[in-house]
Amino acid sequence: MDSQSEPSASQVTPPLPSPAAPERPRVWTVFLAFGLMLVALLVGGSIFAGIAMAMEMARTGVKSPDAAALAAMMEQLKLLPWLHVAGVMLSSLTGLGVALLGGRLSPRPLRERLRLEPGASLPVWAWGAAVVGCFALGQAMESLTVLTGVWDWTSSLKGLQVTSQASLGTFALLMFFGTLVAGTGEELFFRGYVQTRLVERWGPKAGIVGAATLFGVMHMDPIHSPVALGLGVYLGWLAERTGSVRLSVVVHILNNATSFLLTRFASSATELSTSMHVALLVVCTLLTVGAVAVLRPGGGRAGTRLEHSHPSV
Repeated sequence: MDSQSEPSASQVTPPLPSPAAPERPRVWTVFLAFGLMLVALLVGGSIFAGIAMAMEMARTGVKSPDAAALAAMMEQLKLLPWLHVAGVMLSSLTGLGVALLGGRLSPRPLRERLRLEPGASLPVWAWGAAVVGCFALGQAMESLTVLTGVWDWTSSLKGLQVTSQASLGTFALLMFFGTLVAGTGEELFFRGYVQTRLVERWGPKAGIVGAATLFGVMHMDPIHSPVALGLGVYLGWLAERTGSVRLSVVVHILNNATSFLLTRFASSATELSTSMHVALLVVCTLLTVGAVAVLRPGGGRAGTRLEHSHPSV
């Protein structure tokens, strides 16, 4: 009987090497970019505030040793329309510039790095639901601040309120830089440049919250910052849901535009009754929940058309 020969050493197939774990993307670059942007905002804001202070001191004749008069003047500067417009211009242009610079320095194509690709398709009504959900969330949080009495702690929201009531030219500048430029620049930076990298490193939930937290910190206000954080989570979820910043850019622009227009032509938040704010809080909360429900995976007809598409970084 013939015996089967043992395979020689040269015939033995070597074991396949285990695939190398993908390299985790670095995140220090986005924190460095945020730090540089924050420094630029602080320095620029200080320069604008110094110019405004010098102009007011020259106009009113207040001398620097008069501490009480200077303190009163500082409170007035917080509501100076042109100073708020200058601040909005500074923050929106800085965010846009840092986002484009960071995207250009990345080895990835700019459109991919900032998530400017089309992403998942949505029906027109879903875009409308996303806009309504964002505005409803902002209004619910505003009504909550009024009902709890913490609205008085804010200075930036009060300043924007006063600026919306300023001259037509000042309001036009606020509308342009506070809607089109700010909505584009802030979304490209926070949801495009920052969130893309954080999600790739930490996962969707932590990445969205991390980018939204930086978005809140950037507003540097005890009330405006938490509101911006909440809106940042919503906008970040929209970007992650569609795999693109296009929806969040449009939603951000329309939300700011609606807010400024209502502030100029409707009653201010502090003029509304308590019962009205309670009603707004309830209704807007339901609208926000409804918007999230129809836009989530499998929610409504939009769920069958949305596909998660997160580009690698």
